[in-house]
Amino acid sequence: MDHTSIPPQAEQILEHSISSLALGDRLEHGGQVVRQADAVASDDQDDEATQLYNLASLILAEYPDTASLSSLNTAIFLFREALKRHQGPALHSKSLNGLARALRMRASRTKQHEDQPGCLPLQALNRQNVSFQSVTGSWEQSDLDQPGRSEDLDAITSEDLAGGTPKMGKLTQSVPPEGRETWFRSMALCSQANELMARFAQSRQQEDLMAGTLLYREALELQPAPHPHRSASLNGLAVAVWTQFQQSGQQDDLEAAISLHREALQLRAAPHPGRSLSLHNLAAALLTRFIQSGKHEDLDAAISLNQKALQLRPAPHPDRYASLCTLADGLWVRFKRSSLQEDLGAAISFYREAFELLPPNHPHRLSSLSNLTDALVTRFEQSGQYEDLEERISLNREALKLLPAPHPDRCNSINDLATALSTRFELSGQHEDLDTAISLHREALKLQAATHPVRFAYLSNLAGVLVTRFEQSGQHEDLVEGILLNREALGLLPAPHPQRSQLLYNLATTLYTQFEQSGKHEDLQSVISLHKEALELLPAPHPRRFASLNNLAIALWTLYRQSGLNDNLEAAISLYREALELQPAAHPHRSASVNGLAVALWTRFQQSEQQEDLEAAISLHREALKLRPPPHPARSSSLSNLAGALSTRFDKSLQHGDLETAMSLEREALQLLPSPHPGRCKSLNNLAHMLWIRFQHSGQQEDLEGSISLHQEALELFPAPHPHRSTSLSNLANALQTRFQQSGQKEDLEAAIASHREALELLPAPHPGQSKSLSNLANALWTRFEQSGQYGDLEAAISLYRDALKLQPASHPDRSSTFSSLANALSARFEQSGQREDLELAISLNRQAIKLQPAPHPNRATSLSNLASALWTQFEWSGDGEDLDVVISLYHEVLELRPAPHADRSTFLGNLAGALITRFKQSGRHVDLEEGISFDREALELRAAPDPARSSSLTNLANALGLRFEQSGQHKDLEAAMSLHREALELLPAANPRRSTVLDNLATALWTQFQLSGQHEDLETAISLHREALKLRPAPHPFRSMSLNNLASVLSTRSMQLGRPEDLEAVIGLHREALTLRPVPHPGRPSSLNNLAQELTTRFKQSRQWEVLEEAISALSESLDLLVAGHPLTCSISLTLGEVFMEAYTHTHRLIYMHSAMDAFRVAVTCEAAPTSRRFHAAKVWARHADSKHHSALDAYHAAIQLLPRLAMLSLDLPSRQQALTGSDGLAREAAACAIRAGQCERAVELLEEGRAVFWSQALQLRTPMTDLRDVAPALEEKLRGISLALEQGSLRGVLRDTSDNPQTVMSMEREASHFRRLNDEWLVTLDEVRQLAGFQDFLRPLRLSSLLNAAANAPVVILNASNTGCAALIMVSNGVQHVPLALTLAGVTTLAKLIQITTAYGSRGLSLSASVQAHVDGLLRQVPLCSDALQLSGTLQSRVMKRVSTYRQSDDIFQYVLAVLWESVVKPVICSLDLERSEAPLNLWWCPTGPFAFLPIHAAGIYDAGDGDPACVSDYLVSSYTPTINALLTDMANSSPFKMMVVIEPNTPGQNPLPRTVDELRRIKGHVPVDDLVILESATVKEVVSHLSATCIAHFACHGQQHSDKPLDSALMLHDGPLKVSQIMQQPIRNASLAFLSACQTAMGDENLPDEVIHLASTLLFAGFRGVVATM
Repeated sequence: MDHTSIPPQAEQILEHSISSLALGDRLEHGGQVVRQADAVASDDQDDEATQLYNLASLILAEYPDTASLSSLNTAIFLFREALKRHQGPALHSKSLNGLARALRMRASRTKQHEDQPGCLPLQALNRQNVSFQSVTGSWEQSDLDQPGRSEDLDAITSEDLAGGTPKMGKLTQSVPPEGRETWFRSMALCSQANELMARFAQSRQQEDLMAGTLLYREALELQPAPHPHRSASLNGLAVAVWTQFQQSGQQDDLEAAISLHREALQLRAAPHPGRSLSLHNLAAALLTRFIQSGKHEDLDAAISLNQKALQLRPAPHPDRYASLCTLADGLWVRFKRSSLQEDLGAAISFYREAFELLPPNHPHRLSSLSNLTDALVTRFEQSGQYEDLEERISLNREALKLLPAPHPDRCNSINDLATALSTRFELSGQHEDLDTAISLHREALKLQAATHPVRFAYLSNLAGVLVTRFEQSGQHEDLVEGILLNREALGLLPAPHPQRSQLLYNLATTLYTQFEQSGKHEDLQSVISLHKEALELLPAPHPRRFASLNNLAIALWTLYRQSGLNDNLEAAISLYREALELQPAAHPHRSASVNGLAVALWTRFQQSEQQEDLEAAISLHREALKLRPPPHPARSSSLSNLAGALSTRFDKSLQHGDLETAMSLEREALQLLPSPHPGRCKSLNNLAHMLWIRFQHSGQQEDLEGSISLHQEALELFPAPHPHRSTSLSNLANALQTRFQQSGQKEDLEAAIASHREALELLPAPHPGQSKSLSNLANALWTRFEQSGQYGDLEAAISLYRDALKLQPASHPDRSSTFSSLANALSARFEQSGQREDLELAISLNRQAIKLQPAPHPNRATSLSNLASALWTQFEWSGDGEDLDVVISLYHEVLELRPAPHADRSTFLGNLAGALITRFKQSGRHVDLEEGISFDREALELRAAPDPARSSSLTNLANALGLRFEQSGQHKDLEAAMSLHREALELLPAANPRRSTVLDNLATALWTQFQLSGQHEDLETAISLHREALKLRPAPHPFRSMSLNNLASVLSTRSMQLGRPEDLEAVIGLHREALTLRPVPHPGRPSSLNNLAQELTTRFKQSRQWEVLEEAISALSESLDLLVAGHPLTCSISLTLGEVFMEAYTHTHRLIYMHSAMDAFRVAVTCEAAPTSRRFHAAKVWARHADSKHHSALDAYHAAIQLLPRLAMLSLDLPSRQQALTGSDGLAREAAACAIRAGQCERAVELLEEGRAVFWSQALQLRTPMTDLRDVAPALEEKLRGISLALEQGSLRGVLRDTSDNPQTVMSMEREASHFRRLNDEWLVTLDEVRQLAGFQDFLRPLRLSSLLNAAANAPVVILNASNTGCAALIMVSNGVQHVPLALTLAGVTTLAKLIQITTAYGSRGLSLSASVQAHVDGLLRQVPLCSDALQLSGTLQSRVMKRVSTYRQSDDIFQYVLAVLWESVVKPVICSLDLERSEAPLNLWWCPTGPFAFLPIHAAGIYDAGDGDPACVSDYLVSSYTPTINALLTDMANSSPFKMMVVIEPNTPGQNPLPRTVDELRRIKGHVPVDDLVILESATVKEVVSHLSATCIAHFACHGQQHSDKPLDSALMLHDGPLKVSQIMQQPIRNASLAFLSACQTAMGDENLPDEVIHLASTLLFAGFRGVVATM
């Protein structure tokens, strides 16, 4: 029996929707790390920037009153954070101004020089990218301090202009005298404008800006091109206009500034000394416009201009540092938009060079270090380059040194370093890094006062790393502290604080982690509640609402996964759809929501199997992939997600194109994740799993090898003690176990166990992953036990499962799986030890697992299958048929959950087929066998070569066909079985663990063929194969004892065939070895003892050594002692013991052994738990041994007869009831003969009545009136009547099931069959209740003789009994039974019946006997005298008849001879016994023939050609009638209904010979019956006839009749539209009928295999209600 196994997979192929929103990703927050969804972190931040600006302004407004340096530091921090966000120009300008004011205040307070340059607002010309941390040091100081500066006017001041200094004199020498006044005026205007702009920078007075702009414009009017100083004025005016744009946001100002800078640049052609400055300024203006408009051409132009400026400032140019920073900034911005890795690399290179230009104590070194760190962080996140992380940590440490306590920015630097160390821990697993990060976060938190406005961020940061440490170490106190810190942080921001939604998310995330560990429903409910509150804080059209919708959807999706409630899944899908509506096609984060919706739809598909959901999920994943073009950092994730969805579609449709595409996508994802990228391992695992799937379907070994190789590569990425190493170890171990299952290489299994052990060591208690690791190791140890039989492995596996269960509280999501695993292991231990409590606990655990997996839980099918397996084991132990019914029902439910082409369906089909075949062995229902074969065929079709599991399906089907061969003898079934076994063997290499099973099965088939053909080479090959299987199962392999028994069986056969004593000794030796492998209390020990005893008995028969027989008796006694009371094996073992005692009696003739044998047989027969068929066999053996030897013979026969109704129980359908009685023929007749020999003729009549026509007797019981019972116990009567009505309907049903029926139909029919079986049991129990009532002891029991004699009140009844010990007539008259011996044997009667069949066949067609038939007839005729020693035919008559038969070869001659024999041997003795004489008014007499007498025309017996003698025939003495049973004569004959006669004639039935005389029959009937009383149906349909039957008194059928010898229930009257079958007539209660006249052939011809069941058309009409039937033989 196959057990379903689901391949272990440590990581999901589909991206979990929580991870799709980057649960736990960090948002850089001024050096402070806050846990927040990625979608929230990278959202449009205008709203957030405004909130930061407002908070900072509020603090700054309060500063003059509080004079708090801490408040001032906080305001500076918040202004800088606001500048990091993407802002509009007005807000950006305000933030710059605010930062400048704060820096000036701090400079005046602390005298820190690094604050001085930062207080100039023009410093922010181009610093608008949210990713830049420092607002200083990135632009040329010359531009920022002196916006109108040019190299020409470097040192001109107002004093120079006013006083005519030497400098002015030098400058004016080149100016013509007539232009000097204009020159001086323009220079004065420029100087004044410069001073106004400088004052504006200090005062922020708009008047100064406006005046400076006007002065620049007036100066330009005095400097027309090509004035040598026009470029300087253009530059000054451009800067002033740009500043106005920063204040007003007027796009015209920005456009004017760009235009002025372009003109200035044109005037400064190379090698003008000011060209680099103009390049720089134009680039800054274009970058500003890019930030406003998003036009990439502006960004590209800005970068190009900065590159040119940098070329003009080679080292050691004093402005090279500024150019390096501005060029790096532009490249950074372009990378953030396009994800071009070369831009990021170049930006890092330029930042690094700029950083290296600054000496250690330079005031800008810290900001430059911060820029470089940010860029390194980003590249590390993109590429996983470990060197970037190491450099970042080094830079963070240097930054921390530059900020000694109590520097106000030290907290930020501490957080940066802590974040970097946390990241390194995630990659390397070095716990020192994580501990240091926690320590640093604690230090940062201590530096923040309790009232600090951003303390909430520091609390969240510390909570985040504590949760991370919990996830690695399992220290629950870390998780508890993390939850407390997040709660504290949330408490600091009451609604409607703008950051509260973020903190709600942080707390929800931490509680979700706790839920994952504890499985507590309340934690998940809290998560959902928090997300709902966060959503309420972000009403539409809030820009972050989509992220909150996604978060809530994730939580509800998880709740659905736990509860299975579709409402939660539907709500999640709805939320994802709403989120998508808020994210149009161009939204930068649409891909995350698309992915979430795809995963939710994929989940719904898993439950509903609605193909449109899967197709939609695939479509959405394709959309997400398009939204993440190369080199998008999340593209690899989308590739994996789409691959996973396609892999799922492959699982359902088996379209190999999907799997190939999925693997191609995963390979592309892998290329995007070069080593040592942190996401590479997941992609390796995904691809490895897909290769494993392809191997499962294709059997290509290279796929399995590739899977193992990829898992090994993934493992190398995680050296110890990396936190993910344990997962990779488990994945590799599972793949190695698969290879072991294919190749049988023990090294793979040992390596898998070692890997699981290492994984477990990496997860010490109370690590949350320890329970899974315990289960994995337990699975591997169980596999080793199954192969090696080392009992310690099974014990260890059970212990590990128990340990895992202890770590999983009641609501833990893995608890149900652990229940199932432990249950399976306990079932295995029960099969080894026989400890009943193990099996009971296994069943209980499986039921608990199912309760935890309500439909449509994805693992419910597996748990249902596990429960079915445990109940199957219980059935094998107890024999309780209800267990097997439940098993079959469970497997039907499993198949409904696994429709085609689900990958697991073939396994479950095999399981169901096995259960059905087992039930066939118990009940004999052939429909179960046929259905089992059908399911095995379907399973095989689903496992096309070279599927690695194909060999199992081949074996299952072969075994089923072999069983059908044993039933039907169809040699093609055996040939097909052997072919399938050979194919299965070819698929399994020498070391495959399953090879031994296939070898045993093929050997068994060959042994069966030997039994049929007698070809000794088949037997020798079977022995050879069994020996090979045995070698593959060395001790203590759990199946070695089975192989020993198999080999012993075939050797025993050879011993019996060839008489080789050495074979017998070998057989005994094998059974002794098997016995040593099954010590007490192994459940197989009783069977081994039984096997040994049987072979010892064989040895005794040869050696006559008494001690050998004594050992056999001792072994069987021990075997019975080991069995619990009522064990089903009690029947078989007691039967063997009885036969051994009979052997002892034969040897010693001591009656004690005879009595002991009979006692043992009685025990076997009364074993209620054993299959009825087995008990019936035991009863027949008992009767055979007791007949004529022991007084218990009649008890034995009666016990066997009493079991017949159970064999053909009413819960079975019609064909199954008939098939169940096969093998019962002759039992009642032999029982009657035994009773006759014992002088108990009355008992003989009772046994014949009870043991014959069981089919009809049962059905008639259900129609028996219960008036007397109603008067005494009305409730019982009502209950019994209700059951009988339901059972009658069920018992008359035919085989309606078709193998092509869908699973729902099959399951419904199976439930129906189970319902009727329960009804049958309830019927028997209720009958027992009735029989407890006074006067009802014999209620519905077989009638006693005193009641049966009533049938002979008006006419004698003669029962003709034919048995192996002789034939007899039992004549029933009103006062008793008379025995008349008959001078025929059973063989003689059978011969006469065969002669009648021949004469009927030839006579009806008017044919002469052919030569071959004549020879056959001659042989039969010669047997008749030998079969009748008292044959009274005179020699002359016999000679004359024989001569005529030989001469004329006419069937009539043979017929007359048979009738003469019947007269002399049967009828004449009866007439003489009754002392009858010829009469004109002869006596009425009922013949009740049994066995072959039923096929003989007793009513026509006589000597019709007596020659010179006196002819005689039956009709001279009596009027003959037939009755199938005595009980049929006891029916009430009263009929008060109006007379109605139905006449059915079929003169021209389609497909049959014409019957023209049927019209004459109708004419004659019309001459005697009034037309009003006639219902004439000519060329009638089946429906018409059935509709009139119930109201008919007399029915006349003139048509063809057809008897089906193989299927008697299909025997029929042939009507115009088809056959009116026996099975259809049986279902019609005809309460008013008196007589049926069947003018049709073969209407009283019964089943020659079951003649005593009298299943033919005539008896059917009697059963249906007709008081009499005229029929033909």
